[in-house]
Amino acid sequence: MMKSPAAHNGRTGFTLLEVVISMMILALLAGAVYAVVSASITASQTAMSQQLTLRRLDAFLRVTREAFLNLPAEGTITLQIGHSQSGSAEQDLVIGKPQQIFGLPSLAGGELVLAARPRPDGTRTITLLKIPANATERERTEALAAKGVPLLPHLRKPHWTFKFTPQDQDWQEELPSGSAKPILVRLQTEIDELPNPVEAIFYLPPVIPVPAETSTNGGGTNSTNSTPAP
Repeated sequence: MMKSPAAHNGRTGFTLLEVVISMMILALLAGAVYAVVSASITASQTAMSQQLTLRRLDAFLRVTREAFLNLPAEGTITLQIGHSQSGSAEQDLVIGKPQQIFGLPSLAGGELVLAARPRPDGTRTITLLKIPANATERERTEALAAKGVPLLPHLRKPHWTFKFTPQDQDWQEELPSGSAKPILVRLQTEIDELPNPVEAIFYLPPVIPVPAETSTNGGGTNSTNSTPAP
């Protein structure tokens, strides 16, 4: 018995429209998967970048805090304002007569400078520079122009301010040469990889006057600078 044409035309199969719709659905699914994977990779890279920045920031704050805590009694702090090639103001925090801070030996009366050096991307890097003792003006200029040791990159608008007594209400913007040593130093800045501004406050122990020398005479203790009774 021969099959009728109706029976032959009733066999199953995909039409061109069904194939096109299936391909569109697959394309949409592939696009959704790619978007999810891409977002996951971006979030992972952002988290890793933030963690690296936080580790750098923590290391910088730790070594700077230790440097201020261990600043010798004869050490000094000065804020110098310069200008970059673009004309923007630059703050250089100059530490005079340092000893065994920032992992460096004594500079024999030299200076260390925390300078905010510009980067090509518009941010700045806090850089540690060394100025030898008794440096001439030319030697000082060359030392400030040196590459130095980069400590903390990708900063924006780093700003140093100071307090000299616990009773001070406002932070002072200036610290010229010859000023008294502050007890608090504040650094305010922004870092590209971090969502919130950074504010760090460093404590400097006050210089305690050395008591007058004493001498023992017959079991009693007399100050060497006391005036004898008439």
